Amino acid sequence: MRALVAAAVLVAASASAFADDDKSEVQRMRFIERGQSLTATGNISNLFDRAAYEALGSGFPSTIQIGTAVYPRGSKTAIAYGLELRTIVYDLWDEQYVIHFEGPTGKRTRRVKYRAEALKLVTAIEDFPVASLTSVPYEDVFYLTLTAQLNPVSKETLAEVRRWLSQTTGGGLDRGGVFFGSFVSVFVNPKIADADRVLRIRSQPFYRPKP
Repeated sequence: MRALVAAAVLVAASASAFADDDKSEVQRMRFIERGQSLTATGNISNLFDRAAYEALGSGFPSTIQIGTAVYPRGSKTAIAYGLELRTIVYDLWDEQYVIHFEGPTGKRTRRVKYRAEALKLVTAIEDFPVASLTSVPYEDVFYLTLTAQLNPVSKETLAEVRRWLSQTTGGGLDRGGVFFGSFVSVFVNPKIADADRVLRIRSQPFYRPKP
């Protein structure tokens, strides 16, 4: 396990490059090599406002679609994508929050009693696989974009994402893969509007130092 280095000297230049998308927030994220994957850690808590938080206890499911893309510095062509679905619902009978995850690390379910704890779980981006290490050369500078959508309106889109997750290797898409690029707009298109709320994040620039 190795942590990647933030390219601090590039932050100012990158900020001006991001100016075209004023709906993106810059978030400092942690990047770590785990096995053969590059993983990212951050959070998407800003996806929820007070109304969305209160709705978690309604008994109706809330769905979050998360898409990541890794870009080389100065390029608009991503080298890898990651996809994940998260669904949270309050079980009125058992009085607990049930959270389902479908994504790069497979399928899993968590159950917690309190809404604040459920929110923390569903908005945490923790060791999220974003690319294979073979796609991230040493010393080259990259940045990550993340798009999170709360309750997408299109059921067709949701069904398509689930189809992708069932046919790809855990939701991770590296350049050259069968599905690479053909579903990009669902996650990285800045004009997405078919959701209750949309959050777009850009990480600080980072690079892999040579061992």
